[in-house]
Amino acid sequence: MTLVPPSVHRTADLRWDLPPLVRLFGTRPVLVTDTGIAGTGLAEAVAACIDARVVTVPSGEPQGETVAALARELSTADVVVALGGGSVLDTAKLAGRLVREPDGLADRLLAANPFPVGLPVVALPTTSGSGAEVTRTAVVTHNGRKTWAWEESLRPELAVLAPELCAGVPPAVVRAAGLDAFVHAVEAATGARRTPELSSAGFLAAHAIVQSLAESLEGDSAARGRMMEAATAAGVAIDHGGTGIGHAVGHALGSICAIPHGLAVMLGLLAGLEWTLRQAPQPFAGLAEILGVEVDELPERLEAFAAQVGFDDAIGTYMPPVLSDLAAEMLAEDHLPMRRNAARPITEDDVEDVAELVIARWSA
Repeated sequence: MTLVPPSVHRTADLRWDLPPLVRLFGTRPVLVTDTGIAGTGLAEAVAACIDARVVTVPSGEPQGETVAALARELSTADVVVALGGGSVLDTAKLAGRLVREPDGLADRLLAANPFPVGLPVVALPTTSGSGAEVTRTAVVTHNGRKTWAWEESLRPELAVLAPELCAGVPPAVVRAAGLDAFVHAVEAATGARRTPELSSAGFLAAHAIVQSLAESLEGDSAARGRMMEAATAAGVAIDHGGTGIGHAVGHALGSICAIPHGLAVMLGLLAGLEWTLRQAPQPFAGLAEILGVEVDELPERLEAFAAQVGFDDAIGTYMPPVLSDLAAEMLAEDHLPMRRNAARPITEDDVEDVAELVIARWSA
């Protein structure tokens, strides 16, 4: 397998570069952002430089009803410019494809049916985490369940990486996004679909995140740029290699309790790492080498990284779910591809054991 990079443009001067890039795709842009960004003035500044109407969606993870409402708002546009974190980007990706069929999301979930022809999407990420600017996947909550859609057409036509857009992001969001990117990198590199090229790319991205996330939390501009590059690289990796135990746990948690996605997937990775290494140490050899430890020392090394960036303090503000609820949710069809792709696949018989490890780690 060869990693085919999507169309990515890097810029140090967004106001100069963005207008001609958007005009490659259309002349009636709508800029989509969320309520948090809209309150900072950033969306209005970006919209002014491309002469775009601004549409604001609620902050938080994508909801099916939000996608439908946004699709209707896009009826007069010919290009969508999405400004925000992974939630905004996924909402815009789905709505852009459903502009001619706003109520058609349910029929496309879990890759059940192809999406209709929609609008081109230009993605402007403001966080370094989800990789949504380069992936063919979109996560959405529909009828109370956190699920996903996958299709080649969901990949944005262009991702524009501008570290200046990350400058005002709150530390809690920087932390959760960075941990999400780290788990993407590790799981793509170690999962059942791994290749030598995927593993190399994933481990390099994971190493960059370990080296840069703490400095990024402190506001270092160079570290923000490194995090943006690493998160995008991790997004490319999961687009080819998929995710594993962290996301099997994290997506299940997302359906039953309110916890930021990045914290949830990091919890799943940390809680299940020793369990995974007991049967599948080999896929992690490259990660151990690049982090300067032996494979059996990886759990301790990743716990040290988590402590460095304040993971335990962050997750301690949330209440763990009931063990039986988490185990039951992990068995849902939505999470089966992640369980199967894990470095140590999670069978139905394993689910309760993994869920117990998660609750124990959360409560430690």
